[in-house]
Amino acid sequence: MVDPARTEIEADLVVVGGGGAGLAAAAEGARLGLSVIVLEKAAQVGGTTAMSVGSIMAAQSRAQLQAGIADTPADHAKDLDDIRRAYGIEDDPELRRVLTENVAETVAFLRSIGVNFLGPLPQPPHTAPRLHQVMPTSRAYIARLERHCRKLGVDFRVSTRATRLMVEATRVIGVEAESPDGGIAVTARKGTLLASGDIGGNSSLMHAHTTDWVDGIEVYNPMNTGDGQKMAAKAGAKIASRRDMGPAITAHLRFVPPRRSLYHKIPPYPWLTRALVWAMAWLPKWLIRPFAMKFLTTTLGPDQIVYQEGAILVNMEGDRFADELNNPNLLVAAQPAGKAYLVFDDRFAKQFTKWPYFISTAPGVAFAFLGDYRATRPDLFNKGKTINDLAGKVGIDGGRLAAAVAAANEDRTPGKNLTAPPYYALGPVMLYTMVAQVGLAVNTRFEVLNEAGDAIPGLYAAGGAGQGGFTITGHGHGLGWAFTTGRLAARSVAEDR
Repeated sequence: MVDPARTEIEADLVVVGGGGAGLAAAAEGARLGLSVIVLEKAAQVGGTTAMSVGSIMAAQSRAQLQAGIADTPADHAKDLDDIRRAYGIEDDPELRRVLTENVAETVAFLRSIGVNFLGPLPQPPHTAPRLHQVMPTSRAYIARLERHCRKLGVDFRVSTRATRLMVEATRVIGVEAESPDGGIAVTARKGTLLASGDIGGNSSLMHAHTTDWVDGIEVYNPMNTGDGQKMAAKAGAKIASRRDMGPAITAHLRFVPPRRSLYHKIPPYPWLTRALVWAMAWLPKWLIRPFAMKFLTTTLGPDQIVYQEGAILVNMEGDRFADELNNPNLLVAAQPAGKAYLVFDDRFAKQFTKWPYFISTAPGVAFAFLGDYRATRPDLFNKGKTINDLAGKVGIDGGRLAAAVAAANEDRTPGKNLTAPPYYALGPVMLYTMVAQVGLAVNTRFEVLNEAGDAIPGLYAAGGAGQGGFTITGHGHGLGWAFTTGRLAARSVAEDR
C-alpha cells in the first residue's frame, strides 16, 4: 500500500552515502550523463573521508612519472600481497588488481577538480615511493568533490537516512528513506549504489563479523552503523565476514585529537593548497615542517618501535596493563576512561629525535619524532624530574606509576630499562576504529552478490560498504579504495541497461 504522505522521487542513479566513495560515484555517474541523487544521513557530506589522514597510494601517477620513478600497478599489487601475507590475512586478488590498476586514474581525476597533493613519497615497506598526500587536510577532497558534483547537477539530500531497499521481483529498484520532511521513496531507473560506510558504529555487527572487537573502542565516525549492509542483507546480499578472512585490522591506537585551532579552519582553496605543495617541495624543511605537523599530529598514533625500544603503556591510575610487545591495543579500551599514556625516560627521549627512531609515521613529512610532538602537541607532552613529579603533572598515582616502571625494568634487556631521569609521558592515547573492514560481497563490477555468488540486479556497493574481499593494509589504501570503487561502480551502473 502506498503511503500518501510519502514523497516519491526518481533518478537514474541513487547513491546512499555522501563520503568519499559516494561523492566520487556521484561525480562519475553525472559525468556519464546519469541523473544522480545522493542520500546522506548526516547533516553534511564528508563521511569518514573528511576525518582521514588523507593519503592515497598510487602507482604510475603523473607525479611518479614526472619524478622518474619506476613503478607499476603489478608492483603495487605485489607489495600489498606481501603485506597481507605478513599479517596472515586473506584478500581477494582480483579486487586488489582492480584497485592498483585504476587508482592512478583516480588521483588524476582528483587533481583535475582542484585537489592538490604532495609526493609521491616513500612509505615502508612499499618498494617504491607512491604515497600521495592531500594538502592541507582531507577536507579538501570533500570541498572539491561536492562543488564538482553540484556543477554537474547532482541532487543532495542531507539528514536523510536510507531505511529499506525497494525490490521488484529480484531487482533492486530504489530505496526508502526518512528525511526531516517525512518519508521518501527514491526510484532508481538504472541502479542503487550503496556507499554508506562500514559497520564500526554497530557493536552487534562488529561482534558478529570480526574476531578482534571489544566493546569500548572509540569509533572515529559513529555514523557508520552498517545501514547499507543491513538493508542489503534483507534483500539477500552476502556480508563478507572478516571471520572467514583472518584477523581484521579494525582498531588502532591514536593520540587524542586536539581542540580545533585556526590551522584546521584554513579553507582548502586550490590556490592555497598549491602554495602549500610548493612550500613543502622547495622551502627548507626546518621552516615548513612545524606547519605541516600541526595538521598531521592530530591523527597519528605510536608505532611499534616505541615499545621495542622500552616505552611502556600505563592507564589513568598509573598501572601497566599489557605486554607492549604482544599487541596491547585491544586492552586499552578496557582501561579507566579507555585511555593510556606512553611512559619513557631520558635515554628514550634522546634516542627518538631522528631516524630510525620515530614516534609515528607521518604521511607527507615521513616521520614524527618526539620533538615534533613537543612543538605541535604540547597538550600531549609531559615531563617530570622524577617519576613522582611526572605522575603529578599527568594526574595519576605516583606510587603505582613507580611500581609499574620498576616491574617493567625487571622484564627488560640491558639498554631498554627506564632508569634515566627526567621521565616523560606522551598521551593520552585511545583505541579508535578508523575503518571496520566488513562490507558486502562484490564482484569486479561492484555489483553486490547474494549468498550463492550471483549479482543482485540493480544493486552496487563501493567504499566501506563494498569492501567484501579487499583488505586495507597501511596508509593510503582506504581512500584509494573509496574513490576508485565509487567511480568504477558508477561506470557499471551507466553500462547496464
